[in-house]
Amino acid sequence: MKKKTTILTGFLGAGKTTYLNYLLQSNPNTRYAIIENEFGEESIDGELIIRSSDNIVELNNGCLCCSLNENLYDLLSELHYRKDEFDELIIEATGIADPANIAEPFITHPAVKNTFELVNTICIIDSEQIEDRLKDTEEARKQIAFSDVLLLVKTDLVSLNYVEQLTITLKGINPLAQVLTKENGVYPIILPSSIKHNSAKNTSTCKHHNDEKCDHHHEHKTTITHQHTDIITHSFIFNEKFNIEEMKRQLFVFLTFQSKDIYRFKGIVYGGNPLKKHIIQSVGKRMGTDELQISEEIESGLSKFVFIGKNIKPDGLKKLLEHCKTKTNVHLS
Repeated sequence: MKKKTTILTGFLGAGKTTYLNYLLQSNPNTRYAIIENEFGEESIDGELIIRSSDNIVELNNGCLCCSLNENLYDLLSELHYRKDEFDELIIEATGIADPANIAEPFITHPAVKNTFELVNTICIIDSEQIEDRLKDTEEARKQIAFSDVLLLVKTDLVSLNYVEQLTITLKGINPLAQVLTKENGVYPIILPSSIKHNSAKNTSTCKHHNDEKCDHHHEHKTTITHQHTDIITHSFIFNEKFNIEEMKRQLFVFLTFQSKDIYRFKGIVYGGNPLKKHIIQSVGKRMGTDELQISEEIESGLSKFVFIGKNIKPDGLKKLLEHCKTKTNVHLS
C-alpha cells in the first residue's frame, strides 16, 4: 500500500509547526515519518516538534527546494526501504519554499509514485498577515496557487466580513483549492484532496478536536484590498476526447518555454484506446499523468483543464488544446 503524503506549506510564522504538532497529538496511533526543513544549522522549529517516535527526519542544512531535490530523493529512497516503520509521510516546507519543487517527485517520478501518494498540499495562511504577503512576496502567491487546501488560521484577529472577502480573493487565485478555517481554536477535518472528486465548497466550518482558547478583544481587520496579484486563472471544458500522446507532446513544448509563468496546471482528460480517464498536471517543466478508472454511472465525459499563473494567453492555450483533439465544443471561463 502506498504511503499517504502531505506537504505543509505557508509563509514564515503562519503556524505550520503548530498544525503539525496538532496532527501528531490528535493521531497518536498513526506512525508519521516527518521531513522538516528550515534554514540554518539548527532547526528552531524542530525543537518545538513533539517527538512521539523515532520516525522524524529533519533537513537542517538549508531550504529543501533550493537544492535540486537531491536531498529529498535520498530521503525518499531511505524511507522506501524503511516503509514498514511508518504509516504516513509529512513534509513541512520552509516558509519561503515553493511547494511545487517539493511536490515534483511525487507527481513525475515513477519510482516515488509507486511508494508514496501525494494526497494533500496544505497551505497554512495567517489571516491577519496574508494581505501584506500577497502584496510583497512571490513565494506567498505561489504557495497559494499550488496548494490543494488553504487553511485560514488566526481568524479571531480579523472580522467575519474580512474572512469572507479573503476567501473570495484566495479562490480567485486558486479556484482548485478548498478553503477551510480554524475557528475558536478548532481545526477542520481535512480529507485527501482529489481533482476527480472535487465537491468542496468555497468554505467549511467542519470542526474537529478543540486545540486552544481564542481571544476576541483584538482590533479586527474588516476590509480587504483587491488586486494584490497578477495571478490569473483560465479554465477550459471540452466535450470530446483527446489524443493523450499528442497532448503530452504539445504540453511538453509549451512548458519548456512557459513554465516560469505557470504556477499550476491540472486537467481531467478523456482519451486513448480503449477510452480512459487521465489526470495530468505539471510541476515546472515536468509533467505527470495517471490513469483513473471510469465509473460510467457518474462520469460526464467532459475534459477539464485549469491553468494558474501570470502572463497567460488564453487564445494560445485554447489552440494548443484543440490541436490535441478532433471535433469538440469548447467553453472558456
